[in-house]
Amino acid sequence: MPQSMVATSTRFAMSDDVAVYVDGPDAAAALRDLGVDGPAGLPPGGYVLAIGEANGRKVVAIDGVDEAGTFYARQTLRQLTTSRQSTNSGQLPGVVVRDYPAFGVRGGMESFYGQPWSQGDLLRHLDWLGAHRMNVFQYTVSGDSRTSGENWRDLYPATEIAKFAEAIARAKENQVDFTYRINPEANVSPQHGICHALQSDLDKLIARYQQLYDVGERTFSIGWDDVNGRFACPLDTDTFGTGPTALADAQTHVVNHVYANFITKRTGAKLVTVPTEYWGTGSSPYRTRFAERIPADAPIFWTGREVVSPTITASELAQAEQAFGGRKLLIFDNYPVNDFAPNQQHLGPLTGRDPALAENALGILANEMQEAEASLLSLYTVADYAWNPSAYDAQDSWTRSLQEFGGTAYPALRAYAEVSTASPLHPETAPIAPLAKAFAQAWRTGGDLGPSGDALLAEAARLKAVPAQLRQTLANPSFLRDSEGWFVALEGRAAAAEHVVRGLRAKAQGDLTTYRDERRAMGLALAQGNKFGRMVTPGVFDDLVDLMAAPRGASVIRHADGRMATFARGASGHLRTSFQTSPGSGWTPFAELPGITMHGQPEVLAERDGSMVAFVRGSDDRLWVNHQSANGWAGWSKISEAVVTDSPTVVQTDDGRFSVFARGGNGQLHTIWQTATGWSSFEPLTGITMLGKPEVVVGQNGVMTAVVRGSDNQVWVNKQHGPGTGWQGWILLGGVTTDNPRLAATYDGGYSVFIRGSDGHLQTTWQTSYDGPWHGFVAIGGITMTGPPEVLVGNNGAMQAYVRGSDNRIWTAWQNRAGDGWSHWAQVIEPFTGAGGSPAAVDSSTGAVSLFGVGLDGRVRTAWQSAAGSGWSGWADLGAP
Repeated sequence: MPQSMVATSTRFAMSDDVAVYVDGPDAAAALRDLGVDGPAGLPPGGYVLAIGEANGRKVVAIDGVDEAGTFYARQTLRQLTTSRQSTNSGQLPGVVVRDYPAFGVRGGMESFYGQPWSQGDLLRHLDWLGAHRMNVFQYTVSGDSRTSGENWRDLYPATEIAKFAEAIARAKENQVDFTYRINPEANVSPQHGICHALQSDLDKLIARYQQLYDVGERTFSIGWDDVNGRFACPLDTDTFGTGPTALADAQTHVVNHVYANFITKRTGAKLVTVPTEYWGTGSSPYRTRFAERIPADAPIFWTGREVVSPTITASELAQAEQAFGGRKLLIFDNYPVNDFAPNQQHLGPLTGRDPALAENALGILANEMQEAEASLLSLYTVADYAWNPSAYDAQDSWTRSLQEFGGTAYPALRAYAEVSTASPLHPETAPIAPLAKAFAQAWRTGGDLGPSGDALLAEAARLKAVPAQLRQTLANPSFLRDSEGWFVALEGRAAAAEHVVRGLRAKAQGDLTTYRDERRAMGLALAQGNKFGRMVTPGVFDDLVDLMAAPRGASVIRHADGRMATFARGASGHLRTSFQTSPGSGWTPFAELPGITMHGQPEVLAERDGSMVAFVRGSDDRLWVNHQSANGWAGWSKISEAVVTDSPTVVQTDDGRFSVFARGGNGQLHTIWQTATGWSSFEPLTGITMLGKPEVVVGQNGVMTAVVRGSDNQVWVNKQHGPGTGWQGWILLGGVTTDNPRLAATYDGGYSVFIRGSDGHLQTTWQTSYDGPWHGFVAIGGITMTGPPEVLVGNNGAMQAYVRGSDNRIWTAWQNRAGDGWSHWAQVIEPFTGAGGSPAAVDSSTGAVSLFGVGLDGRVRTAWQSAAGSGWSGWADLGAP
């Protein structure tokens, strides 16, 4: 939106003879004839554009403050001549535009963790930036090992430097300043980081910049972000010490060396930098030292209050400026970047940015996604905001972005974009979200599934057709190629939603056969949709899928609204619980469920209406149950007089009844289940004896499957002949385990079993198809562990494992998509006082995980992700149970 645009009554046909004047005395004279002031007094990038009649002539006059201003005026003229109003009427409107950018620096960045864009995508991007009046592009993608990896000291080969020469030249044609960044501390390969005090490393850094300068590069960036803060060589410790400012001293030594020996000696060269403490608003010794030691004309990047900031205010900017010694800052906006959630696309508009930021910030650059063309949908709105933030309307800008990008495919593109907006800036707002919520609420409360189900079915069918429409009508091969995984996810998840509606309607009528058929079809649709491991509308379809799952007992419960509750045996022997009063809130102090004392671990389930049921092994070695109601917990009831010798496992079968499994007094697995009048007898699953706690899952076909650690320390499996029938008998899976196994069900109907092997490593075996044969046990090596593992199946079908390492730290490994191999082990976060037991994990409907652990001090702590695959919070202390 221009700063000022005044329409006049003049209209003339675009085919008419028109005199066009651009800059210089003739343009100035034409403006005077039209009665329009020139651009004097406008900031850099400003211009005046006038279209009208003077002295009987049809005139277009352009006068820019500088070359960039003239370039931007041409872009505005292009937009006027190609607008829908102009093309439909064949007329050019009379108008006077007086315009300039609010932010001096505006642009995009290929600065994510991932692989570089193709050269074709990069060149088109640079054209797009110029056409949308953005003037900076920064390149520093981690997949290029010469930017932040082990090869940062190495020159590019001739073929690669030629590509940069082409991109830099293309940027200049578009009035875009191409910025190249190196992170010499090598944040993706820190063992190859710079020795700050070593002259040969400093020489190699300058040589890298010189190679790019020789092909036209003029703005250079040094990044110190996302590093571990540890020196890579003893010389640095000897030179800079170990105090709170040692890192800043070392980094600014490098910055100043490059500035003095390269920047000041090369015509047109400029330098920018990213500090290690690049987010937040508080003062620190590092920030003070960093700011006071680098050159005054070397801008500092800052991302806002957080690494990915949902909002950035002028007040926060002022605080950050003060923390950096009063220096003005350059905003490094981590939106729409998706490297922290690579299974999602962030296609929504820029929101939450204070218009007043333009009064003090040097500029704003948007960090983009790994999908170059998809990034443009959001970047369009960044361009609008950066040019004129006071007139910025996020939804209007987003609509224009989708219309420009989509052309005739706009309706389908909008439908797709609406299910691809979820991010730290955007809560889930897809049109299907309230429909899914209404249907889920009707189910949980026993309401009418007719109207809400019909509305949900219609929207799911509409969304399921969108990918095919885009493949047929959107003329953008790069976008289609990069987005195919999300198209497949949308098709699969929309189909799954249809099966949920039909399945739960059947269940409400007592037709469990159809319900199970629909659940099986739902699982297959999800498995197909998860083929690429991508996600759309995280949390929306997943809430629906959860409605079809057979509940399993756990020590941590997530309610439908996102609130969580944790249960543990207290020091007194009583079951105790702590819970959130609202989603994301703090936790209540642990409270006791009095009446009996217990052994081992509790099993708690949430029923359809949200009320909870707790099962424990009492200190009398009997099974006990306690039901929650609106008035609190009802009190403990003994289920059976049969002896149990370890913690129970509980599942809820498709008919809503509970089945409890536990090791009996003779060492065999026993089960007891609800009947119409109470509880059955305590029945053995004969054939083997076992140790520990069993694992039981209700499959998509309604059949229960049990996995145990036998008394021979091998893994055994047993399952029912059919829902509600007897058991087939034990089958040896093999392996040697030293603790309880973990059983995970996948969307294709198969199972995976995880154990702690005799060597202390996590091992797994799995079925390759529904009811298919089992693969042999395979180690997920790298660390040794203590206790049983915890395993989650994510929203995209990929699994995550969490274990207590033999070092008493909590570690995780994961798949990127269903069926993939496993990552290396990563420590979740620094330990509290050391984990005193295996972790418990629960994921939110959006896929973000919360971990719970008991420290060596006996206190329960929790850490959580803000989004699926994101980093972790610090540990929050919930107290001792």
